[in-house]
Amino acid sequence: MQRINKFSVFFILVSTVLSGCVDSLGIKPANDQVEFVRGIVSKEAAGYVMTPCYSQERRKLHDVRGLLAKRFTEQFRGVGIPVYMEMQAEQGTDLVWRVDDVMLAGGGSQMCRVDLSGIRFRAEGSEPSWLTDILTDSVRIQSYENLRTLRFSVDEFEGQQGVWQGDLKSVRGQSHSFRLVVRDQSCKGVGNVWYRWSAELSLDGDLFYGCARRGDLTNRALLGRYSNELSKDEAFVVLDLLTDNVANMLLDYRNGQSLIVMQGEWQWKSNDKLVLHFTQQDGREQESFLLFKRTRSGGFVQQGFSPEFGRASFELKRSE
Repeated sequence: MQRINKFSVFFILVSTVLSGCVDSLGIKPANDQVEFVRGIVSKEAAGYVMTPCYSQERRKLHDVRGLLAKRFTEQFRGVGIPVYMEMQAEQGTDLVWRVDDVMLAGGGSQMCRVDLSGIRFRAEGSEPSWLTDILTDSVRIQSYENLRTLRFSVDEFEGQQGVWQGDLKSVRGQSHSFRLVVRDQSCKGVGNVWYRWSAELSLDGDLFYGCARRGDLTNRALLGRYSNELSKDEAFVVLDLLTDNVANMLLDYRNGQSLIVMQGEWQWKSNDKLVLHFTQQDGREQESFLLFKRTRSGGFVQQGFSPEFGRASFELKRSE
């Protein structure tokens, strides 16, 4: 590899709508029932189990294609330490999840604290160290050696074939160019972490190699259905957190009245809080907000007052 020059080692954040890129890189699952899950995987006599990040509930994993077993064996190496993994899986019966694909393996339990909020893709390498982050409308390149930052603007269609590129002229009149290629090809990174994708960065004529992963980890892992455990005086609640931050909630007060259907959007905050903003109720325009705090078990507890539930801090848990 060429020695990095004075403008090298950088963060890259790219602007693009990733729909084309997602398909070309083999990210979009063929089955729409497949969900993104991340957590700590261990092996037991009956097979593999995962404890999702921010949860104490264990999921049994059915590894029909042997994808999980291969990556787990590479990381485990007989030392008895569970392995952090990111994967696509389909929820089955009896709390058994069928593994569809593995996206990342390794790094230890501290990987659960990595969020990558607002980042669509991250690529990085070592010897020398470099880091690139793909965002919505720009590519930011930050140098570790000289504490310099460059930001490239890119077209919204960039990345459809896994390639992003751009040019920049700085305020000092210096010209810079980059080209980032992410390939559907496995890669080993620092600490023997296995990545589903590899990356190649060309910056001002210097070439760097590394691995890539998808971002927005918390947002993608939150998708799914949540409900409360029925008690005598509580309504039955079903909350669906969907893609594109769409939120749907079904309320059954169990008093003979019709079910209430609420529609709106959800937003995740960095302080472990979930904000629900509903704009429709039973097809009519009606605005309301709900605030939840994530618990250690991965559920959500209501915060403050709401017209729907008063001050009763009811809890929603993932329905599995």
